[in-house]
Amino acid sequence: MTANAFGGEWTEDKLQALQKYLEFYVQAMKAQPFRLIYFDSFAGTGRCRIKASPGTTRDIDGSAKLALDCDGFSRYHFIEHKKRHADELQELISMHPRGALATLARGTAHDMLWPLLTGYDWKSCRGVLFLDPYGLQCDWAMLNRIAATQALDVFFLVSLSGIYRNAARKLDAVDDGKAALLDRFLGTDGWRAAVYEPPRQSDMFNTDPSHEREQGYRGLLQFTTKRIRHAFPYVSEPRLLGSANGAPLFAFYFVVSNPSKKALELATKVGEHIMRDVGRPAS
Repeated sequence: MTANAFGGEWTEDKLQALQKYLEFYVQAMKAQPFRLIYFDSFAGTGRCRIKASPGTTRDIDGSAKLALDCDGFSRYHFIEHKKRHADELQELISMHPRGALATLARGTAHDMLWPLLTGYDWKSCRGVLFLDPYGLQCDWAMLNRIAATQALDVFFLVSLSGIYRNAARKLDAVDDGKAALLDRFLGTDGWRAAVYEPPRQSDMFNTDPSHEREQGYRGLLQFTTKRIRHAFPYVSEPRLLGSANGAPLFAFYFVVSNPSKKALELATKVGEHIMRDVGRPAS
């Protein structure tokens, strides 16, 4: 099985958080009368090749392998768009002792996840979703559909670098395509007013004054977190992963869609414990 080359030490932190939570989850749900379902929307090959130190790499188990190794789920659903990755993941599934419980959908998460979710009665099922895109492939409609199950716990990786690459420092430099992408991802055009400041009074005599956002990522991160909290009853504080030119590449969230008081109390306790060793805090 070929390792999918991606990420660094922070990738292992993220996957360890998933592994710890899956192990906790199946034990905590043992006495409950629910079928447990696992979903992985950007599944890869089941192996990851990460940068361990300058000039060196190391292979580790990916999310699909970690999930299959966790006994307790009734079904495992994997989605992978790239044919080569899907072929190698299918080989892993075929050889794994719990492979008979797994399905692999070849396609995008945007096209494949919703039909899978509608195949279950969420009054009798509960599940975990690993939502781990490289970029801004997840849109607001997808997040709302996930939240509507009121049954899924979600690890959600947000491409913070993708957001601030599309949100140029000056608002008039954000072209229609980039603006539409941000609208789809965030589910609103409110980021314009929330993140971009109007020209200062001293700039009013400029020939082409433009609304401008603060340098860096914090305003965009705060708005993104606020939007995710608009959709879900519990959203952890984001953990920052990776770095390029001093700015984080990703924000990693633990999200719970079940609004019950008991579920939220447990989510807060477990989420804070598991996420504290992932990446670095946002503040």
